[in-house]
Amino acid sequence: MASDFAITRFKHLKKLLLVHGHWCYSRLAKMVIYFFYKNVSYVNLLFWYQFFCGFSGATMIDYWQMVFFNLIFTSMPPIVFGILDKDVSAETLLGLPELYKNGKNSEIYKLSTFIFTMLDAFYQSLICFFVPYLTYKGSDIDVFSFGNPINTISLLTILLHQALDMKTWTVFHWATMIGSVLCYFIFSVVYDGLCVVCNPPNSPYWIMEKQLSDPTFYLLCLITPVIALLPRYFLFVLRGTLGSSLILKAQQLDQLPKEQQDLEIQKWRSRKQTTTDASITSPACNDLDQTVNHLCVSPFLHTETAAVSHGDVNGQGLSNTERNPLRKWTPEEGSYFFNRWADATDSSAGPFSGRYPLVPNKVASPGQEASKITRDNAKKFNHGSHRRSVSAVTL
Repeated sequence: MASDFAITRFKHLKKLLLVHGHWCYSRLAKMVIYFFYKNVSYVNLLFWYQFFCGFSGATMIDYWQMVFFNLIFTSMPPIVFGILDKDVSAETLLGLPELYKNGKNSEIYKLSTFIFTMLDAFYQSLICFFVPYLTYKGSDIDVFSFGNPINTISLLTILLHQALDMKTWTVFHWATMIGSVLCYFIFSVVYDGLCVVCNPPNSPYWIMEKQLSDPTFYLLCLITPVIALLPRYFLFVLRGTLGSSLILKAQQLDQLPKEQQDLEIQKWRSRKQTTTDASITSPACNDLDQTVNHLCVSPFLHTETAAVSHGDVNGQGLSNTERNPLRKWTPEEGSYFFNRWADATDSSAGPFSGRYPLVPNKVASPGQEASKITRDNAKKFNHGSHRRSVSAVTL
C-alpha cells in the first residue's frame, strides 16, 4: 500500500517480488492450511468420543487443557513458521525467476491440497483416538485417565506434522517446538497436582503424575504419532523422488555445494533458453533475422509503400524490387520503411507529440538510392518534431 514511498528504485522490485513475494505466499498458504488441519484434527477427537457417550456432549479431556491447547501449546510454532520459514534460498530464487510462478498459479493453496489435508486430519484423529482406545479397552481407568494420553498424543502429532512442513530450522523453530512440549507437560503436572475438585464429579487430580510412571503411556506417545504421520511422510518421500515440481528441484539444488549449485543453475537456464528459442520459431519466421519480412510486418510495408508512392509520384530512387511489397525485406530495410511510415501517418499529431516510438536503424539506408530519397524528402517528413527531424537526418 505504501510502495510509492517504500520503493525508491524499480530495480528493488526484483528481490521484493522474486524472493520476498515467493516466501510470503509460501508461508501464508501453508500456515492457513495448517490452522485448518490443526483444528479439524483436534476437534474430531471429541467427535469420535461422542459415539461412546451417547452424544451427550461430554468430553474426556479437561476443559482447561482444551482451552490452552490452541491458545498456548500449539500457537507459537505456526507463528514462527509463518514469519521465518524459507522453502528456497534467496540466491536460488534470484537465479531462477520462473519459481515465482509457484505463487502466481496458486500451486500451494488449492482445492486438491485442501481436501487432502482435511482427509489427513480425519485419519490422524482416528489414529490418535482409537489406538489408545484399543490399548485401554477393558481396563478400569477413569475418563480423564483415558483422555490424557489422547490429548498428549494429539499434541505431539500436530507439532510433528508442522515439523515435516518446515524447510528452514533456526534457533527460534527449535525453541518454539521444544518449548511447546515442555510447556504442556509442566502445565499438566502443576495443574493436575493442585486441582483436587476442579471439574466435579471427575477430577484430573494426579493423573499426569501417574501416567508419567506408566511405560504404556510412553509407548503410546512413541508409536501412535508415527502411525498417524506415516502416510504423509510416505507421500513426501514419493513426491521428492518422482515429482517434477520446480520448487522440489530448487530445494534439491539448495542441498548442493555452492560451486555445483551455480553450475546446475547455469545448465537449467541454458536448457530453458533453448526451449524458449525453439518455441518462438514458426514457419513464417524461421529465425530472428526474418521477423521483419513481409509476412510479419506486411501492414507497415504496404502502408509505407503507398505513402512513398504518394509522396514521390514517379517513384524516383526506388528500384523494381523496392517497389514490390511482396518480397522479403531485410531487418535494416524494415526499420527504414517503418520509420518513414511512422513519420508520414502522424502529420496531424503536432510537434513533439511523440506517439510513435521509432525503430532504431543499424544502417543509414537500404542502399544508395534510398539515401537519395532521404536527402530529397527530408523536409517533407519533418513536421516540426525534434524526434522526427533527427530521425529524418539519420535516415
